Amino acid sequence: MEPFERRELKARAKATLKNYFWMACLVCLIGNLLGGGWNGLKQSKAPVNLTQVFSTSNFTSDLEDSIRSALKTDTDYTDDTDLSIHLEDYEATDTEDLTMEYFLEEFAKGIRESEKGQNFYYDYDYTLSEGDNLRKFMQALLNYYGITAEDIVGFILVMIGIILILFVVVWMISTIFRFLIGSFLGAPVGVGMRKYFLLSRTEKGTIDDVFSAFSGGHYLNVVKTMFSTNIRIFGWSLLFYFPGLVKYYQYYFVPYIMAEHPEMSPKEARDLSREMTDGCKWNIFLLELSFLGWVCLFVLEEIVLAIFSFGLLAIPGLLLIYPLVAYENATYVELYADRFQRVRKPAYTNIPDDSVFSQIM
Repeated sequence: MEPFERRELKARAKATLKNYFWMACLVCLIGNLLGGGWNGLKQSKAPVNLTQVFSTSNFTSDLEDSIRSALKTDTDYTDDTDLSIHLEDYEATDTEDLTMEYFLEEFAKGIRESEKGQNFYYDYDYTLSEGDNLRKFMQALLNYYGITAEDIVGFILVMIGIILILFVVVWMISTIFRFLIGSFLGAPVGVGMRKYFLLSRTEKGTIDDVFSAFSGGHYLNVVKTMFSTNIRIFGWSLLFYFPGLVKYYQYYFVPYIMAEHPEMSPKEARDLSREMTDGCKWNIFLLELSFLGWVCLFVLEEIVLAIFSFGLLAIPGLLLIYPLVAYENATYVELYADRFQRVRKPAYTNIPDDSVFSQIM
């Protein structure tokens, strides 16, 4: 089957998208939040407010409160007393007390005062650096408690094993949970998004179209079709990944087919998608790759916003991705319409030959 023209598809998408641009962005946002939209975007934690991180006002306020409490016994003290000299003395004393020598000696003193630590011995060596004294202290502490290097290595290995096991268990639970949520919520919403963009080519779509898979009596069939298709893609991906990539593009149009024909069986939908992608999988990959420049531009915009706003506009800036997501979805719908028109058969559709598809194509 002859390939398609990327420029022509994008031109059609721009022409139709301008009629419902903001609604399309809203639909993509809703779909993404419900797991049915473009999932290449990984939102991270909230941006760090650098002005708050580097501000010392909270620390100074707590320090002054501590000094005021300590001076309550002073008869000359009032709430208006100048604390600058007290603050300087406090900081000097605090800095002097927190030397390595003070820390290690106090630590050793605490061990010797314990019930079983009377025989613990450590003496700070002024001829050694602070780091060497710390190592000397740790060695003395380990020797006193009879802890050998083998014990430390064994403990570390056990902890690493426990952490790895916990990581695998959490990963498996989260993967199963996300897979179930994606199958019963995300996949139907994704099919509804395709239906919205398909309808918007010739008429005004609504938000209700995004949730159309949940009504009409075809919900379980949509879930079964998308679930079985994803299982096949995942299974083939276990064979060095490349076969799964081929299957991904082979079943590329299954969500679009279910959006138009939710009554179609899973096998029929996959067979039709296989026929529609025959000979053009590489072209579909290149079409997706053609949006990479826009993605890079979005990433650059996010970096600029994060730097010049100290992270305050990083999260709101993520909304700027949705015009690109809408543009992509509109283009992929044009691709589906193009391929569907080429392989359309009476058994697959109830659209007459003089329909809007024929008029547009």
